[in-house]
Amino acid sequence: MSATKTMDAAVARLVDIEAVKQLKARYCYLVDDAQWDELENLWTEDAVCDYGFFGRFLGRQAIMNDFFRTLVASASTFNAHMLHNPIIELEGDGADASWYFTAHTTVNGRALLAMGKYRDRYVRVQGQWKIAAIAVEFKYYTPLEEGWVKTPMWQPA
Repeated sequence: MSATKTMDAAVARLVDIEAVKQLKARYCYLVDDAQWDELENLWTEDAVCDYGFFGRFLGRQAIMNDFFRTLVASASTFNAHMLHNPIIELEGDGADASWYFTAHTTVNGRALLAMGKYRDRYVRVQGQWKIAAIAVEFKYYTPLEEGWVKTPMWQPA
């Protein structure tokens, strides 16, 4: 492979990695701002999401209607996601990514801290990266006043 082709391939790889990072950041911003209609456009039709103890949702419509527009919208009045340490592996029109996250959130009037890992799958559809799967592994989800040592996995009643 010529130096130019090698450089072009490296640049294309970096462009794809950045596109996946921007997609995940957009996901977080839209969730935090409850912009459900815009968020809906980020998913593949057959997306799968496993949000731990919040449940597993199959298909874009279930993710949006059952999780975001119903569960999240009814219980949470504040969300602020922060992403850390992305590891993104590209293969053709697919990408697997792992991210640490921290989040400050309010559920039923109670301030909570969350930390864990996202394990995501992305696919390129007609030149556009989309979310195909999200799996959340919580390390802690705890009331602010108690902290993760005292109550590492609080669950709403």
